[in-house]
Amino acid sequence: MIIRNSISAVGSRIMRLLIGQCPKTMSELIEATGVTRTAVSEQLNELISAGYIQQKLERLPGRGRPRYLYSATDFALKKLFEGYQSVLVPAAWRAIKKHCGEEVMTKVVDEISSELAEHFNRQIESNIPEERLQEYTDIICRSGRLGACRVEGEHSEFDKLSCPFVSMYDGSGIVCDIDELAMSKIVKAPVARIRCRLEGDPCCTFRFTKKPGDLIDIDAEHDTIPTEHSPAKRIGIDSI
Repeated sequence: MIIRNSISAVGSRIMRLLIGQCPKTMSELIEATGVTRTAVSEQLNELISAGYIQQKLERLPGRGRPRYLYSATDFALKKLFEGYQSVLVPAAWRAIKKHCGEEVMTKVVDEISSELAEHFNRQIESNIPEERLQEYTDIICRSGRLGACRVEGEHSEFDKLSCPFVSMYDGSGIVCDIDELAMSKIVKAPVARIRCRLEGDPCCTFRFTKKPGDLIDIDAEHDTIPTEHSPAKRIGIDSI
């Protein structure tokens, strides 16, 4: 499983040299960056491990020694320009809401949340809500994101410590609705967001109270998901 961490200044320079360009050799990258071979080699190894750079062995004609060529992946392009989505996505939401109306927006939110949920549901095996929540937490943590689930009395809670929707927020809360509904479809039980990062809390926290093994058809019941907002007593974190 690839885990994508922060990129150093040298690593960012290497990515910029490769994005949209033909593959380059180690020597070309050393010359372009002005740093040592050791430094470039270390950064390339980290970028390859993180999935931002790929290498390909090129065999030269004759008896010349083979060499590696380095090129940027699509993940590198997304990483370098990910901040642009904070402008594009909110603008798209506002346009959809302005020209399509509430009925269409409701359908859009429902379909997007279903797509997001299905991505995780294909990887989750249990039919018990508490276990599904634990499996979901394990999946996102293995991917390099941060999350924690725990039991709080009769409730199970999930802290979404790192949120992919922050830069997509348009002021209306549409992305928050998508996130909450997707969580319900993943756990297959009514879920309520009891804390929200955008309202000043450290992270978004989701809670569900369904009894173990008592699954529901979220697609049929999502219009009546409860929206409780009572604070939760924080105990231990079972998974991170």
